[in-house]
Amino acid sequence: MNTVWGVYNLQGKLVDGTHVDADHRQCVRWFVRWRVNGAEHKRTFRQKGHAKTWRDQLNRARLMGWAADKRGWPLDPAAAAPTSEPQAEETRALTFEHYCNDVWYPSARAGSDWSHKNRIGHRANMRLAIEILRYGERDPRAAAAGARSGDSMFMNDIVPDDVLRAIAARKLINKRTAAVNARRIEKAFASGVQDVELIEERATTTTVRAFYITLAMILRSAFNSEQIPRNPLLGTSKRAPKPQQPRLSHRIVPSIDEVFDLADAIAKLGPRGTDGRPSGERFRSLIMCAGTLAPRPGELTAHRPEWIDWGDPVIVRFERTEAAVYDTEEGVRGREVRHLKHRVATDVRAVPALAAVADALRVHLERGYASPHRTWTSPTGTAGLDWHNIIDTYWRPACEQVFGGTDKAELAVMSPSTLRKAAITFWLDSNINPYLAAEWAGHSEDVSKRYYAGRANTSFADEAALLAARRSTDTSLG
Repeated sequence: MNTVWGVYNLQGKLVDGTHVDADHRQCVRWFVRWRVNGAEHKRTFRQKGHAKTWRDQLNRARLMGWAADKRGWPLDPAAAAPTSEPQAEETRALTFEHYCNDVWYPSARAGSDWSHKNRIGHRANMRLAIEILRYGERDPRAAAAGARSGDSMFMNDIVPDDVLRAIAARKLINKRTAAVNARRIEKAFASGVQDVELIEERATTTTVRAFYITLAMILRSAFNSEQIPRNPLLGTSKRAPKPQQPRLSHRIVPSIDEVFDLADAIAKLGPRGTDGRPSGERFRSLIMCAGTLAPRPGELTAHRPEWIDWGDPVIVRFERTEAAVYDTEEGVRGREVRHLKHRVATDVRAVPALAAVADALRVHLERGYASPHRTWTSPTGTAGLDWHNIIDTYWRPACEQVFGGTDKAELAVMSPSTLRKAAITFWLDSNINPYLAAEWAGHSEDVSKRYYAGRANTSFADEAALLAARRSTDTSLG
């Protein structure tokens, strides 16, 4: 018996499920209805183009008199196997490796606003996911897909269990630790030692989370493009949780006095220049600004002298951030200047400077330590500021001098970004409105509370005094 086809016009759906014309601007889904020997069928698509392609395939079956399978889908006589919708045929031949390298990464790289640092990170995570998402030796899906053990998985074979397996595998990968263990084994073998103490190779929570974010971006894009018939991310995010931040009472940061002590300590380091002063004097105002104005290190690197408004009070503006980039694969080498983090290109942050900080900036400029395009430069003044080049020679010795052997000994090895937390904590301790403090810092109040606010004291003596004073006031009023 000949198959009788009936194909209807393409229609659209609104968010509430209302059926509308396919060209309606508020459509979120498109669907095609058709009949096969009187039996009704319907297919819904997230992309209008996919729906139109499917309708064209149905019309082709109607005109050519093709048969239909049990689902009511056309059977192309020229195909070796029953056809489904055209995009499903393409999906079957599309492996995860193919999709990442030829579809997702090129489009994401061209269409996103990634910095070079983020691009390198996403690319590395993508390639690691490609190595993990492969068919195992006993995976029945491999044979069904015509693949072999070790081949990259087909996109429509990937399910949440595969994502969980990838997360578990990532937790056990730490290339730095692996390199240390390899050196220990090599050294032990050379010396004839049989017992070797190896370090457990585990990734940090932050690293695993970053890997999951990249993998989720890839799979979510594939699902939205209907390269995957079902969402493979369901129930997987809990296996790669965000790193837990230390409790507020445990976030110890430098006090404002310690920031100034750190600035004085760094100013005494380094060889003396032609002016008879240590080269570290160039970084005195840098430390004071970092610990009182809460810029990110990259914002200090990119800062220009004209971004200082010499009024009363002195206002320091931050308009750009800068980072060194080395990506030999894509031929990128040098410095990347971008707009402020999480902000549009025209956004500017302006923060009032303490009188002592403003004085330090005036001295810095008067002594010629700045260049026309950089407020802070290298120790010799011949290049731009590079934090990596001053860490061992200036930053760490100064931190050790101020915090070593004290009740804040952990700050002797802190990173420069800790000064941003110190500044925000100083603002909040000074009773600056939390919303204004968040605006100065360039993030939300919730982010300030969750990640940046800390404590400048290791004890609760100040808090206890405040409580006692309040109690004394209440008693006298009673």
